[in-house]
Amino acid sequence: MCVEGAEGNGIFLTSMTWVLVSAWETLALSLAVWIAIKHFRELQRTSTGWALGDCFMILMQTHVFYFAR
Repeated sequence: MCVEGAEGNGIFLTSMTWVLVSAWETLALSLAVWIAIKHFRELQRTSTGWALGDCFMILMQTHVFYFAR
């Protein structure tokens, strides 16, 4: 990453911003994967013949709030 004219605190703030954004995105991805696994397990437990389309529908319903922002 090239930052022209950034000195001292500017470089530190840019680096800190990247770290915080990366941590937030990692947390969001981890929670999304956790919710998906949880729903796949629920589908296997409650239904004997579930379709792939049902999985995607439930996954999208649980993530509407995340994708809507």
